[in-house]
Amino acid sequence: MRRHRTALLLAAPSVVLLVGVFAGAMLTLLEYSFHQYLPDGTDIAHTAVTWQTFLTGGYHWQIVGETVVLGLITTVAAAVVGYPTAYALHRVRQPRWRYVGLFIIFAPLLTSVVSRTYGWELILGDSGVLNSLLEPAGLGPVELLYERSSVVIALVHILLPFMVFPIIQSLGQLDPAFGEAAGDLGAGAFLRFVKVTLPLTMPGLIGGAQLVFALSISSFATPSLLGGGRVNVLATEIYDNVNNVDWPLAAVSSYALLALAVVALGVFGWLQRRTGRAEQGGVTAAGAASTGARGWSGWLVAVYAYVLLPLVIIVINSFSSVSYGTWPPPGFSAKWYANLFEQEGLGAATLLSLEVAIAATVLAMVIGTAVAVALVRHRMPGRGPLQSFVLSPTVVPKVAFGFAGFIYLHRLGLFGGVAGLVVTHTVIVLPFVVIVVTAALMRADATLDAAAKDLGAAPLRAFRLATLPQIRPALIAAALFAFVVSFDEVDMTVFLLSPDQNTLPVWMFIYMQKFQDPTLAALSTLLIVAALAIAATVAVLLARSGVFSSLTPSPEEPVEKVKEGTSA
Repeated sequence: MRRHRTALLLAAPSVVLLVGVFAGAMLTLLEYSFHQYLPDGTDIAHTAVTWQTFLTGGYHWQIVGETVVLGLITTVAAAVVGYPTAYALHRVRQPRWRYVGLFIIFAPLLTSVVSRTYGWELILGDSGVLNSLLEPAGLGPVELLYERSSVVIALVHILLPFMVFPIIQSLGQLDPAFGEAAGDLGAGAFLRFVKVTLPLTMPGLIGGAQLVFALSISSFATPSLLGGGRVNVLATEIYDNVNNVDWPLAAVSSYALLALAVVALGVFGWLQRRTGRAEQGGVTAAGAASTGARGWSGWLVAVYAYVLLPLVIIVINSFSSVSYGTWPPPGFSAKWYANLFEQEGLGAATLLSLEVAIAATVLAMVIGTAVAVALVRHRMPGRGPLQSFVLSPTVVPKVAFGFAGFIYLHRLGLFGGVAGLVVTHTVIVLPFVVIVVTAALMRADATLDAAAKDLGAAPLRAFRLATLPQIRPALIAAALFAFVVSFDEVDMTVFLLSPDQNTLPVWMFIYMQKFQDPTLAALSTLLIVAALAIAATVAVLLARSGVFSSLTPSPEEPVEKVKEGTSA
């Protein structure tokens, strides 16, 4: 036990935070699901009536079904777009252009979800970009806004990076000798893809599908804003139940959404294990040189246009001369930027977002780096369960945790304060920090740290002088990513604010529900510029640290795969 003391001390702050805030909130939510609110306001505890109402009510099962359908359609559409995109990017000969393509795919993820949703509203609206192109050809107007199709289009746009990255990683680990052998046996390009490439990259496809499905079924802002009340899913039902002061039913709905996410995790995990066993085997030497992206350029251009179009439309619309969304704008003006300074509460919301994001980032970086060191550099018992526990907030839908935090912070007397926002935001950004820092530590040379200790340096000094310089770019990238995730958070934060509070994303969410003028476009443009600058910085830092290249291996890089049961 004594030799594991350092590892336990390093992991303790993260464990205390997750037990005290995350587990505490979710257990409080579970307890609250066994309450019942009567019409006269009476609160009956220790009853399963609310669960019975949910499980026997046809309306609630319709919402569960709509949630599953939305998740499945979004996942399939993301796979249809994401796999060819990953394949085309993998075939790009120059790493520089591959990274540019990945930056384009990834950059919108760092822009505000409300901004991206607003961009799709401008495109899909009755007077939007799409209908302005279709009507002259006699093909319109088409009604897409406030339908499931508009929500799917926007969700695929938002979640596409989560599909592309796992697939491109699997493609980078693919043994080109298999394809060459199939070609020598007379298989054409299509047959080689179907019989070799697709089966061997299936784990990456399933991993991407798992991420997209889990995130799409728990999405709140996009179905709420683009669904227009017609697309009812569990996340929006939770929000509606909270507004209707039926907290026990909201708690049950939250656990129904969590159960759905856990079942999906189990199903996708089972598929991963089956495909993982099927694809084992083979010894891979240096990968064959990329044949280039010939024939795929048109596809990449189309995907880049799909990814960037909402952002471009927002920027153009921010200079519109009229107060309603129409395309093309009848004139241009900068008055909406000036109008930003007249918006009540915008300054306070921005300051609160900055305050919470900075504090949560600093706290997550300190305790996240500590637990990452414990996981990578110390062979302590229970590393697997510890890592799973630290990453567990990524499994729980943020809407469910947000409502759980709402009840929990009320009971602790922290609701409405900055401290409650900081600790809940730290919980959701902590896994991102741990993932990035852990990957960097695994690539760092641990012998330098050991050599410094042999020369008499204390453990902290040895880490600061030997390890820290190696992982510094990854630390900066993790901090920037954590800051952006916290700063842009809507799904959870909307439950955690008192009536006199607003963060910037929640202010934008409320503004978009009430108004349609280009003031939101002007604000979104400023945020897009800032987000793209941060995204570029993150990409450069991850590339320098080697983390980015490990996630997107080049076809020219050697890949070592040792067949199970074979010695080196």
